[in-house]
Amino acid sequence: MEKNNLLGLAEKIAPSGFEGGISKEDTDKHLAWRYNGSCARVLLSVLDPKHKLSDVSDAYASIFAGNKVFLSDLPSGSGAAIVSILCTLFELRKHNVLPRHPLNISIIAGEISPTAKIYLKEQLENLTPFLEEQAIWIEFEIVEWDTLSKISTVDLIRKITISSQHSTAKLLILSNFTGFLVNSGKWEKAKPQFDDIFLHSRDLLSTLIWIEPQRKNVVNFFKRAIEWLKVSFSPLLGSKLTRDDSSWYAQADIFCKQPIKDGYFLVRLTVMRFDLPLEVQK
Repeated sequence: MEKNNLLGLAEKIAPSGFEGGISKEDTDKHLAWRYNGSCARVLLSVLDPKHKLSDVSDAYASIFAGNKVFLSDLPSGSGAAIVSILCTLFELRKHNVLPRHPLNISIIAGEISPTAKIYLKEQLENLTPFLEEQAIWIEFEIVEWDTLSKISTVDLIRKITISSQHSTAKLLILSNFTGFLVNSGKWEKAKPQFDDIFLHSRDLLSTLIWIEPQRKNVVNFFKRAIEWLKVSFSPLLGSKLTRDDSSWYAQADIFCKQPIKDGYFLVRLTVMRFDLPLEVQK
């Protein structure tokens, strides 16, 4: 924030309904006004202090137990999800909550905003030496990804396939996407690309975690997405196919300390876990 002269902007109140965009101006505003909330939602999904998201927090624990992990963040924006996960792992190891087993993380981030890609790269480079103190080694590539382009998505899938081929576990993070998919009416055009990404992300231990703010339109969208998942991925669902839709996602909230201003803010999230196994489920 300070390096990019955004502290003054961050102290202002964001306009209602602001979602961000591709331009540098929109990216800077999103970083100043929405980044903290995005980070807080990811932290809440990992730490689950109120024990409302055990299915999700258990997935993080299994995936990041050690060895070689692949992490993909789509769209990555300026890196709220990736950075929050890595910083949480660092702190938990530093304070002996998690053992310091060697952990190698290969990261592919897909993002269309050139400015957001630069901000993410800077953060990952700055984090690298601190992570290595806790036996966490990362390698990363930040690629251009257009959600609505089949060619761009095929190129992304190729990068994911190559980068994840030696991993023992995979995590695909989707976050803060409903503003684009729902409010801009892009869901139908984006679905074929998600079909391809999800199908090619299947593995022995592979999980999707989708994190969004706690809004009515998010719940309505998740219900639509669940119906799509039931149709497109029914052989992978097993007994989950007959479960009530409301059991597919969870909600939680908590007060978080403001990192720049005094005081606290309430963070609310809606989150869905969806496993992507190799084997057809019975």
